[in-house]
Amino acid sequence: MARLVALFTLLLATPAFGQQLPWIPFSWSGTTLAGRHFDKAAIMVPVTLDNLPHRFLMQLDLGAVTTVVYGNPLQPYLEKYPALKAKLDTTRTFRMQSQKNAMLTHVALKLGPVSFGQRDVGTFKNFGDSLTAAALADAHPVHIGTVGPDLFQGKVLVIDYPHQRFCVTDKVPAAFAHASFQPFKLKDGRIKIPLRINNVTQDLLFDTGSSLFALLTTRPRAAALAPGAVQDSVKTSTWGTYYYVYGRRVQAPVYFGRQPLPTALVYADNLDKFADFYRQENIWGITGNAYFLHNVVIIDYRNHVFGVQ
Repeated sequence: MARLVALFTLLLATPAFGQQLPWIPFSWSGTTLAGRHFDKAAIMVPVTLDNLPHRFLMQLDLGAVTTVVYGNPLQPYLEKYPALKAKLDTTRTFRMQSQKNAMLTHVALKLGPVSFGQRDVGTFKNFGDSLTAAALADAHPVHIGTVGPDLFQGKVLVIDYPHQRFCVTDKVPAAFAHASFQPFKLKDGRIKIPLRINNVTQDLLFDTGSSLFALLTTRPRAAALAPGAVQDSVKTSTWGTYYYVYGRRVQAPVYFGRQPLPTALVYADNLDKFADFYRQENIWGITGNAYFLHNVVIIDYRNHVFGVQ
């Protein structure tokens, strides 16, 4: 019995057991594109807005800039709840998709069981699914917006992919202090992590809104990294605009620090739709969830380091 007590005490003293973290659950949303089903298309987070008695979901999208709620599904809630509508401030705007959008101010925001206090969130007008009166009364959760990286600035975000949860803390939890860390660059709240691609270190935007692709870049860069034939094509979308991307098997090593990353496809679209974005951001391309589905990712926004465990 004494040995069991001693073992239990030892377990409690270890980082994994000795620190209670404010975990927030997430679920994967699937999608069907051009007849193909993808199980892990988006990270969806249960959200409470202004203590309304409704169930909401928002996508965790670190490739966005601002946390936003979508104008179309939001509209019936504004009509039903005057106190919420009173928080819509049209004198405060931000630009998204080349249009001005108003802000919802001082909204009580919870992600899962964790309160993020009163926040100002954007509204993305004319976007999202419109709701019928029946849908408003339905108990099913409504996809109402996007959680952006603005909520995590100055904090540490830990994404535990295998257990489908994440947490926000003031410092790197002890359980993940020995992860493999690399410095990242920060701009507009979005992070650019270094990957060693074909023996050259390149900066890539880490975008949790990009769930389907390990690597997304321009056609010339994709062809240099993967000179073989096209092995896959996917019809995808960005904020409602649909287009095809084409994948080729990577034939050169890709590393995060000293850690080799799994063999993957690199994708590009024939229109080089994002070439200007890559150039403006000075990045090689975009990476996302696909490389790290078996890992815990630690994003230390305070010290600008990205960890993988």
